[in-house]
Amino acid sequence: MGKGIFYAVSVGAGDPLDMTLRAKQVLEQADVVVAPVTKQGSASAAYTIAAQAADLSRAQILEMLFPMKAHTDYRERLRSGILQPVCAALDEGKLVAMVTLGDVSVYSTASYVRQLLEEKGYETRVAAGVPSFCAGAAKAKQSLCENGETLGILPGVASREVLEQAFDEFDNLVIMKAGRALSWLLPLLEERGLLEHTTMLRDVGMASEYVGSPQAEPYSYFTTLLIRQRGE
Repeated sequence: MGKGIFYAVSVGAGDPLDMTLRAKQVLEQADVVVAPVTKQGSASAAYTIAAQAADLSRAQILEMLFPMKAHTDYRERLRSGILQPVCAALDEGKLVAMVTLGDVSVYSTASYVRQLLEEKGYETRVAAGVPSFCAGAAKAKQSLCENGETLGILPGVASREVLEQAFDEFDNLVIMKAGRALSWLLPLLEERGLLEHTTMLRDVGMASEYVGSPQAEPYSYFTTLLIRQRGE
C-alpha cells in the first residue's frame, strides 16, 4: 500500500459560503480531517466553518492543539511528536486534510505542518482560500491597491520600528492578528494622520463580525487593519 496524501485546506475567513468548491471536494473525500484547536476542549473554528459547507460524516476527526500565543515556535512543537497520528494515517494510505482559517499561504500553522510532512517524504497539496483581509475588503467595498500602488502585509507581532519602516516602503498596509497591538498601533496611526484612512476588520464572517472605523475594544485575536496612506 502506498502512502497517503496530506492536504492543507483553506476554509476562508469565516463565512462557509466563502469556502471554495475545491476545498469542499477535498474534505468530502478525506479519510481524516485534522481540526486545529487553541486549547483542549475548545471547538475548532476552522472545522466548524468547514462542517457547514461540506459533508464530513465519513471522516475521522483528529484534533491538534495550537495555542494562540505570540512567538510560539510551532515548528518546534510539530517536531515534538504531535504529528505522529497524522504520519500514521498517511502511512496507512489515507487522505488527510487539515483545515485552516483564511488561506494556507498567509500566516497559517497548516503551512508548517505541510512543510514538515514534505520533509519527511510525504506527498502534500494545498487548497487555496479567501484570506480575511480580502473578505473584509469586499465587505467594506474597499480597494487594497490600485493604479500601481504597493501593498505590504504584516503580522500584529511586528515591532513599531518594522511598522514605521513599512509605512515608508508601501503605499497601503494590511496588519493581521493586530488585536494585542492596538494599544500602541492606534495612537501611532493617529499620530501619522492615518486613523481616518484605516478600516478595522474583526471576526470577519463570524457572528461577532465588525467592519468599520478602528476601535480598541472589544479585543479579538482575529483583528485586521487595512491602511490606505493615500486615502480614498
